[in-house]
Amino acid sequence: MDDTVQIPSNLLSRFKSAAAEVEKASEVRVISHNDADGISSAAIVCATLLRKNKRFQCTMLKGFEEATVRETAQGCDLLIISDMGSSSLDVLETLPMKVIVLDHHKPERDSNSTKLVHVNPHLFGIDGATSACAASVAMMLSITISEKNWDLLPIAFGGIVGDRQTIRGLLGLNKYLGEQGQEKRILEVRKGSLIPSGQLKDSLLNSTDPFISGVSGDPDGVSRLLTEAGILDSMTLESLDEAQEMKLSSLVTLRLLTQGATLDNLEEASSEKYYFSERKTYGHELSNLMNACGRSDVTGMGAAVVMGDAKSLEKAERLRQDYRKQVLEAVLAVQFKGLKQLDYLQYFFSPVPDVSSDLCGIVMQWIGDRDKPTIALSQKNCEVKISSRANKKMIEAGVDLSYALRTAATVVGGVGGGHNVASGGKIPAGKEDEFIAMVNKIIGEQRAKGKKPA
Repeated sequence: MDDTVQIPSNLLSRFKSAAAEVEKASEVRVISHNDADGISSAAIVCATLLRKNKRFQCTMLKGFEEATVRETAQGCDLLIISDMGSSSLDVLETLPMKVIVLDHHKPERDSNSTKLVHVNPHLFGIDGATSACAASVAMMLSITISEKNWDLLPIAFGGIVGDRQTIRGLLGLNKYLGEQGQEKRILEVRKGSLIPSGQLKDSLLNSTDPFISGVSGDPDGVSRLLTEAGILDSMTLESLDEAQEMKLSSLVTLRLLTQGATLDNLEEASSEKYYFSERKTYGHELSNLMNACGRSDVTGMGAAVVMGDAKSLEKAERLRQDYRKQVLEAVLAVQFKGLKQLDYLQYFFSPVPDVSSDLCGIVMQWIGDRDKPTIALSQKNCEVKISSRANKKMIEAGVDLSYALRTAATVVGGVGGGHNVASGGKIPAGKEDEFIAMVNKIIGEQRAKGKKPA
């Protein structure tokens, strides 16, 4: 492996220590998160173990659950936990087997246990919110074990894109993997576009990133837009000539600016795309498939898809279409109802709980006030799930959603945390007003200080 200056030597040492534990293990348990990044990282780990002829089992969870982790890990000599674990070292250090943690969420501390290898880029000066995700960490481990595993790179980009770490260009571990992928002719970087790929009539109708007010979810609005651009609705983005694409892109841009989108929004939505010619697919397409599987509680199918199972791909594509429809309907419902505005944040109750995480990001980008963090609440039984999103401008102004949600959730008897730009949690039902008021107060204090709390 090429040790570039982008990867600190002490982080490379952690990967080598983790690789050594994999080599020694005979019975492995893999536990990961159920979103696109978690599924990607688990799929990379499982493919790597399969190639090493290791016996393994894989479990996907919605979050770290101590009882489930303890039960799942029984009978193995190595536990690999991905896209979570850095905030649960106290629990993991008590387990009787060796443990590898592959995480990118900001940890409270490092581990000093000889039984645990803690691989987290934050520990070595790499921001896990922008420059490394669980999939890129898992990919680094995989190629440390064997250079032959570079062909797993498309899976890693499913996670990198899924965690929105490509919108301002690749950084850190992600950049290393991207550059190496291009050198090895695995990856092509292609120009992005505000216009969704595929048949324009359908792609514009179902577009949520960007969400185009008066077009997304509105067949008549799509027809008016294409007529104005002088384009047949049977055409695809790929079939447009340069003049046609420029005309349609200009009209979409004008509509987005009219609805309040910022130039940053437009740059993010039209960021570069990552294409893998051998698989004939883009990173964002893999991400969407895995995300749909995760949100539909069929995470095993998501892993099977990116590992190349054709039957799973067919089923996952149907799930993706259903999930996309759910998200679009939820966005339209929030747009119609509007968001509740406080001094320092805005929030809404998700009409479809299972899509609230993705919905929160779309609402912040294309519907709400772009100067305020957005919080989505969705109730299931006696719990209220929290999702939150910010943007680069807010982070630079001092906003740290991980700190705000963790602090406020703890006070009301819940849990919270994640990244400064995107965080989540759960609180008891009936505590919503108290929680929201406290988060609003904390964000106001963060903005006043102009820097993140230590």
